[in-house]
Amino acid sequence: MIPVLDASVFVAAISPTERHHLRARDLFESQPDAEPFLVPALFRLEVVSALYRRGESAALVETVDAIVRGPRFHARPLDGALLERSVEVARVARLRAYDAVYVALALLADSPLLTLDAEVVERCSARFAELRVIRA
Repeated sequence: MIPVLDASVFVAAISPTERHHLRARDLFESQPDAEPFLVPALFRLEVVSALYRRGESAALVETVDAIVRGPRFHARPLDGALLERSVEVARVARLRAYDAVYVALALLADSPLLTLDAEVVERCSARFAELRVIRA
């Protein structure tokens, strides 16, 4: 089963200045190198945007962008089914849009969610019993 990777985990894993860098790196590396990650199509935008906002070099961002477009990251388009499930998740768990998309993708794919976001876990654990979360 391919886990859903939260963009914030990936950004923190590759940015040593991030507060949760070590935890994020451990979580990211808990999956074998050959194992893919399932991500929403907006993952790439979130990662690139976050790195540029943090002032990372263009060279680093371009390298990371190439990695994200590689075979390890399976991007799922934000189609009608994912959008509708995301709206439901946002409504029920009162999550931000991006967080709702990741939770909805994990639910639709019956995949675990790799996240360090305690608020997402807290708000979703009681409301979506079928959600499996992997945390460091």
